[in-house]
Amino acid sequence: AGSSALRVSLLAVCPLTVTSFFIFVSILAMACARAVIASGALALAFLGGLPALAGASAFLESRGPVAPRSDLLDELEAALGSGRRSAAEGRVALFEDAMRPIFQAMPRNGEDRLPASGVRYLLHRVFVERHGWFVEGLTNAGESWNSSSPAGFFAEHVGDEVHGVFERRLGDRGLSLHETAVFAATLESLVHEETLERLHSTHHLLGLDAKEDSASEKEVEQIIDAYMLMLVLGLSHTTVSREVILAASQRMDEIYPNWHQVQKWVREVRKEVVSANPESRTTFATTANVLEEVAERYGRWQDSECIALKDDLMKIEKEGTGRVPLQDFYAAALNGSYQFTEKREYLRQLGALDESQVSHPSVIIPNYINSASNCLASSKFYSVCCINECESLLKPLERHIGAPDALPREIVALVEKLPSSTVDAPRQLPASLTQRLEDIAAEHGGRVPLHGRLFSQWMHHAFPRECPYPHVSGTTQQMSPQRFQEALGETSSHDSHSLAAEVEVCREATEQALAAGALVSTELPWASEEELFVHFPQEAAGGRSRGFLRAAMMALAAASLSVVALRAAATGLAAGGGRKTEKCLV
Repeated sequence: AGSSALRVSLLAVCPLTVTSFFIFVSILAMACARAVIASGALALAFLGGLPALAGASAFLESRGPVAPRSDLLDELEAALGSGRRSAAEGRVALFEDAMRPIFQAMPRNGEDRLPASGVRYLLHRVFVERHGWFVEGLTNAGESWNSSSPAGFFAEHVGDEVHGVFERRLGDRGLSLHETAVFAATLESLVHEETLERLHSTHHLLGLDAKEDSASEKEVEQIIDAYMLMLVLGLSHTTVSREVILAASQRMDEIYPNWHQVQKWVREVRKEVVSANPESRTTFATTANVLEEVAERYGRWQDSECIALKDDLMKIEKEGTGRVPLQDFYAAALNGSYQFTEKREYLRQLGALDESQVSHPSVIIPNYINSASNCLASSKFYSVCCINECESLLKPLERHIGAPDALPREIVALVEKLPSSTVDAPRQLPASLTQRLEDIAAEHGGRVPLHGRLFSQWMHHAFPRECPYPHVSGTTQQMSPQRFQEALGETSSHDSHSLAAEVEVCREATEQALAAGALVSTELPWASEEELFVHFPQEAAGGRSRGFLRAAMMALAAASLSVVALRAAATGLAAGGGRKTEKCLV
């Protein structure tokens, strides 16, 4: 009887306990639902067709109607005028096509937009690939990609109004593919304006102001030569004097041994351009068209010098490492090469010196080639530098993957079929390199981000002669020889006497290390620090919102399942099931 009484009392208590827990879970489910609603547009898109939630979201946000934003080109026209809008508008479609494969493979927010760091990274890659232009304010110069806003370019060169147009959009939502293309087209139209300014200045410096549309064939050639001389030597057309230009022209063979090749190539471009309208071959407009075409092609053309430079370094490379012992680097300069004279301190600043083996320092071939020391021509907007060979390897991966990240096995399968100028394909990657990729994926939930420092480092290991070693941001700084001298008060290059002394220092250090039993390793260095190139503001990160949404929806699903289970439990208890009563006791 006592046992029966106890069972009756438990049956009375357990339904109450189940009911209380049922209420708790229901409240939890409601909380999850509210969290999903408050996440904004992404949640509403996911839960489309639920009018009650849409109304709740509008109530919770309390932001009122959002005014439609004007088209970016309209805003630029208001700031720059219709002429500049037309100049930019004609280039937008070309840039969209050039950017699309990279854009689609980059991390973007829920509105399909890039944050400021992503826009900067994308624009830098596109201008280097198209023209070999390292644009001031777009290249990271050794810093992180979010160290400054790309819109700062316009603040320096155009003014606060245009800067504000881009900065507001970058800060509010980021830029779409179209808007990023407008940014690039606007920048390129400013380069066009500078070409006209430089050409007017060149006429003035040569005393040919009155002959802008009536110069002779010989005078046009003189004008073009003077224009290119200023460009190649990085002379400002606003401050240089006629005497400096005349003096430099007498010594150009000494200053720049490939000057005659430049002159010959420019004349070939001119011949091609003027063939369309030979009757106006000496007018200012035609000469401006010639020099615009030169600006478009010069980076690609002069990259042949970069390829020749790489070939020279490959002859003295430590086989398969993409590195040249510093001693051999300087010895090549002593043996007649006018290159390879940069001081150890300057190479270190550029990130071109590998000192992972202290007694055997070496020059990293792709880092050296792509450094500021090998930039030739420059304007107030950009410098013309070597085109990064790794770009031609990364783009096919982006095009095939079409996403910001991929599984390790996907990347391995693609890279094993990917040839470079020094690597044949197909090939089988070493197991150690495959494991490196697995390790990277383990840090990122099983997938490898394509636009991060670790994957760039992995590409350097896979293609050590083409892909630069990615130093941790802030540990190097790209500086021209002139800026290095201004900052440190010493020249960036050795003379013949100090070169010989440096070779001797390297030789002695190597001999001492070998005598002490040190081994020269061919293993490339690996640093475990990760840095993602695209940074989202925390509150606006589309990836974060989607992750939160997934978690919230899973919580809702779990809560719903719990409610169903508890209802079933309550039904069983009401039926007097003894086994349910015992579970309730536990």
